[in-house]
Amino acid sequence: MTVYRRPDPIPLRSATATPRAAGLAPVRAEAESLNRLVARDIFLAIVGGRFPAGSILPNEHELAASLGVSRTALREAVKGLASKGLLETRRKRGTLVLEREHWNLLDAELIAWSRRDNSARTSRELWEAVAAVQAPLAAEIARGGHGKAVEGAIARLEAAQGTEERRAAFAQLLFTVAAAGNPYLRALNAACLGNLMRDDPAFLDVEIGRLRGETLRALVDALRERRPEAAFRAMQRLLAKEEAVAAERGETAGSSLHV
Repeated sequence: MTVYRRPDPIPLRSATATPRAAGLAPVRAEAESLNRLVARDIFLAIVGGRFPAGSILPNEHELAASLGVSRTALREAVKGLASKGLLETRRKRGTLVLEREHWNLLDAELIAWSRRDNSARTSRELWEAVAAVQAPLAAEIARGGHGKAVEGAIARLEAAQGTEERRAAFAQLLFTVAAAGNPYLRALNAACLGNLMRDDPAFLDVEIGRLRGETLRALVDALRERRPEAAFRAMQRLLAKEEAVAAERGETAGSSLHV
């Protein structure tokens, strides 16, 4: 007798209720592969504290039943999360949830999934990472006397008209500064800024609205005169929160000058 099997991964259907692991619900079909949807839901359960670092995931049967998927789909999802540093499968022990320092937090899927947990927090943390690398890179540019490209990017930003043009010019400025750094800092900057441009451009628009023309000009002067410390401080002020800039200068928040 010839047996025909349906291809995996397929959602499992059961006539009887099955206890669900850590409150997980069956995965619903979306415009993504089932394996990735399963991985996403496990990731959100991990960051939500249902599977804390150091814990062992429920056994394969329980987890697959809770998510309403086949074991094949579950195994592929676990493999994907293991490749991102979240999980480690140990023989005779189970699947271990690893500490966050092992996670590849710049992975595009992890960033996108994090937005489902708290999009505003994700944007703020990405921006803080961008800001953290920009100031020392600006100092390095000033030290080496390679500021012409950055000066040109600032000029384009000052001349930009309209939201999209200003957003593109702002991003170009930050990418131009990062291009002078080491390849790992460039990768960090590109991953964080690229996600903001794609998934939360409104956040960048707010940051652009806080730019001060005088700070941009201070950055240009520091680069032109090869003053690394001044370039470092100017870039810090340029990307700082409005409240921090106002406090530093003894001004009232909200007095930003648009470029």
